[in-house]
Amino acid sequence: MKKYLWLAALGILSACASSADNNTHYHQLPDSAFHAPTQRNNEVAIQIVLAEPLKNENLLYQTDDYHLNFAQKNLWAAPLSDALAANLANKLNAFSGSHTYVPQPLADSNASILKVYFDRFQGTYRGETQISGYAQSANGARRPFVIATPQRGDGYTAMLDSLNAGLSEVAQIIAR
Repeated sequence: MKKYLWLAALGILSACASSADNNTHYHQLPDSAFHAPTQRNNEVAIQIVLAEPLKNENLLYQTDDYHLNFAQKNLWAAPLSDALAANLANKLNAFSGSHTYVPQPLADSNASILKVYFDRFQGTYRGETQISGYAQSANGARRPFVIATPQRGDGYTAMLDSLNAGLSEVAQIIAR
């Protein structure tokens, strides 16, 4: 009888020890809802183009120099391209008085287009986040960006805060 009680207690303890968080968590970038300016002048539509690894709903984390990890339980709440367009439009509108930046689906049909290409948008094993790509204006001029931002703390919230700080630097480069 003691043997069965011992096995039952062991089973209960092992069940408690293996109760990992199996829930899926959905994340969004800070400031990823577009705030339309009161006045729209010289409208510029922001079109986001993502590299293949970024087109999925998974957050990305680089585990070493050669490997990317697609998070299985930590996903974007909305398409990354939409969140990036809104976030960049909000940041660029804070810098610019001569243009109004709008995510492409919300822009007027006669707006000029600013294409922003992203080939990296991820956390890394180095304790930083990386954002790289380039912006191409309607006249064909390109502004490349390679941003590494320190991540303060662990976890996906710290990673998103760091990516948001990196997007502020991207917006400053584009606004020049």
